[in-house]
Order: sequence, then C-alpha cells, then structure tokens
Amino acid sequence: MKTLFFLKGNSFWESQTERLKKDYPEDLFIYTTDQDSEEIPDADIIVGGGVVPPAVIERAKQLKLFIVPFVGVNHLPLDLLRKKGVMVANSHGNNNSVAERALAMILAFYGKIIPYHEDLKEGKWHGFWVGQGLDDTWESIMGKSCSVIGAGEIGRSLAGMLKAFNCRVTGFKKHKIDKLPPGYDEIVYDFTEAVDKSEIIVNILPLTAETENIFNGEVLSRMRGKVLVNVGRGGTVDEKALFEALRDGILKGAAIDTWYTYPENGKTTGYPSRYPVHNLPNVVLSPHTAGFTRQASAENIKQAFNNLESYLESGSVVNRVDLNSGY
Repeated sequence: MKTLFFLKGNSFWESQTERLKKDYPEDLFIYTTDQDSEEIPDADIIVGGGVVPPAVIERAKQLKLFIVPFVGVNHLPLDLLRKKGVMVANSHGNNNSVAERALAMILAFYGKIIPYHEDLKEGKWHGFWVGQGLDDTWESIMGKSCSVIGAGEIGRSLAGMLKAFNCRVTGFKKHKIDKLPPGYDEIVYDFTEAVDKSEIIVNILPLTAETENIFNGEVLSRMRGKVLVNVGRGGTVDEKALFEALRDGILKGAAIDTWYTYPENGKTTGYPSRYPVHNLPNVVLSPHTAGFTRQASAENIKQAFNNLESYLESGSVVNRVDLNSGY
C-alpha cells in the first residue's frame, strides 16, 4: 500500500509517519507537493491539507482513500471523488477550539468587550463609575436561550460550555437520534423551530447544496432581536441579507468567524465581505481562525493518522464522509 502525503510536513507529521513505517514496514509513505510527481499515479491513499488540485486526483489511478486533516470538505472535488469511487475521511479534532471561539465571541458581543476596550484606550468610560447606570453597561448571557444549528461534535462541546452559564440549549439535527447528547435540553429536527426558539443562534453547518444560503432573507427577517454566531461556513448565510438585517437592526447583532471573501494568495489584507459589514457597530469580527489552534491542529493530525491506520489495518476509517451529503 502506498500513502502519499500531499502537503508540507512538519516534525509532528514526520514523527507520526515514522511510527507507521515501523508498524507497516511493507508500505510506502511519501511526502510531496508537486502535482507532477511520479509518485501520484500509483498512490492508494492521499492525505491532503489545504487545496489539492483535481489534476492530482485525476492522475491517482489507484486512489482508494482521500484523508483531510480537518472537518470541511466543501473545497474538494466531491463529484470527481464520487465518480472514481474514492472513500473520503476527515478529522474532528478542532471541535473544542471552535466551540471555545464561538463562546468567546458570544461573551465579547454581549459583554461589549471590544467597544469598551477601544473607548477606554481613548479615555472614555461607561457605566456605574461615570454615573451612566444600567442604560450604559454590558449584558450577561446567564440563563439565555441558545440554539445550536448543526448539533455535531462542535455543537456538543459548545452545549457543555453554555451550561456553565445556565443557558437553555436547543440543538438542531437533520437526522433523528435516540439519546439526548450531554449539554442539550432538547434536540429538534425542524430548522425554523430551532431558529425561533432562542435568542442566540449558533450556526455550525457545513456548506452543501442543501445548506447554501439556508439563512436567507426570509429566515433572517424572522430573527428580530436575535444574535447570529457563524462558525460554520460563510456560504450558509446569504451575504446581502445578512448585511441588511444587521444594518437595519433586525438582527441584534452577529459574531462571525467564517466569511465570503478572503485575501488572495500571498496577501494578508482584504475585507471579509463584499458589503461593509466591518463598519457596523453590532458585529464581532474574527478572521476564520476558530479551528486553528495548536491544540486543534495536533488533534486533527492525530485523527488523520487514526483514519490512515484504521484503513491500513482493516480497510475502514474512523470518520468517513458521506459524499452524497457533503459532510
């Protein structure tokens, strides 16, 4: 069996690979980022981080398994992989980090952390000490209602964190489950019901044909006075409708980590939307880093190797992606 790591390895990747070389001495483990590499055509497995050109998958005539060391697979040529009959596996090691980031943004929004920080840098005070009272202070999330749209691994982590604030947590899932996951007060299977139930709406949905713009203008118009937190994918929320709902005060606010426009290769600047969302006062902005921590990266790599080792051992993987649903 030949495994091709189509990525730039680091010491952690290499240490895990050396372990597999000892356990599977008859197998080959090769690193390359050259899409013209002669190692591609007879690769049985490709482990790819970032964007792997479709041409690489086309050239991999013997490809049986594609592993990504993170959750999202919407960037992959899923139709091509499905056509070739390739199994896809992903990693869910960033669930705690994404949940923590979502909670941090919720606390930042209600706690007015960012505006108060900026004002105090300029010597401007708020609240009790300058006689402003409760009309000019922050808001606790204790006891608030929260709906987690996409109650998977990240959602379970977030639900547990929210219970520390005595929040009532509703989860939305597409498919019915037999047992209520820890941290949730209930699971519902109707999207509109989940949105209507709570003040805080946390979107953790993957981007698929079914979820694209699921938060459309009609849905957002129902969310008067609510706060939308997006740590799923930008494309699940209609960009123009989001801007207008925030600008016009329909949404109380938003905390957003996943966006619509990203800096081009080699650049480190660029606005995250085609609309001036960054100028609105009721938005907490985050540069799509929720799942990118040292802890999450290490765990994602471990899970990628768990998938690889499971396949080498039994022909199955731990976290298999449904190519028809896209997650």
